[in-house]
Amino acid sequence: MPISSLVRKANKGLGWLAARAGSTYRVRLPDAQFDAYDAYDDIRYTLRVFLSAELNQAQKDVVWTIFEDNMRDLYTNSSFGWDPPSKLEELFNKLSRFVLVETNDHTIVAFAMFRFEHEEDEDVLYCYDLQIHQSQRRTGLGTLLVQALEAIGTAWRMEKIMLTVFKANANAIKFYEAAGLAMDESSPNYLHEGETPDELEVVDYDILSKPLFLP
Repeated sequence: MPISSLVRKANKGLGWLAARAGSTYRVRLPDAQFDAYDAYDDIRYTLRVFLSAELNQAQKDVVWTIFEDNMRDLYTNSSFGWDPPSKLEELFNKLSRFVLVETNDHTIVAFAMFRFEHEEDEDVLYCYDLQIHQSQRRTGLGTLLVQALEAIGTAWRMEKIMLTVFKANANAIKFYEAAGLAMDESSPNYLHEGETPDELEVVDYDILSKPLFLP
């Protein structure tokens, strides 16, 4: 699949920004969204962006643990199957970027992994994973991560955000729909004009997307 000039620029540019800020930099969001403060638990969350190669082994271990705790059963019961070596290779690919959410003591409690890609003649920010530690559910961190991805995608002039979600993951689908994502036309389950439901490919996942409004 050909890579567009914007995707190529984004893949190079994010590394330059990260290097300029001492290997990490904060997502460029309004101040209120830079650090999310939970007054009830007295926790301040900070978002930082890393290239895959910039993560140390301890960070990778935490990312993997959060992913495995959340997704192992879903993968095991899916058509993809549970294949840790393949997933590790995908997760920490050289083109992968991470938004890490950390608490006051720098504990990673959530992350999003994404790449800049060219899909169906469009430049997109493709979110491969958005995972929240089970102890941090319903704190607004998922929404914060989606906002961060939107900000990054817009800054690099991507046309939309895309992601894949298991149909069995009803809570995730509900969350993404509330965040403004809808089934993408490239999804096997998207009903195009003139098609009937029995013509659709039977799969256990959907591809969702959300347009980004470029300045």
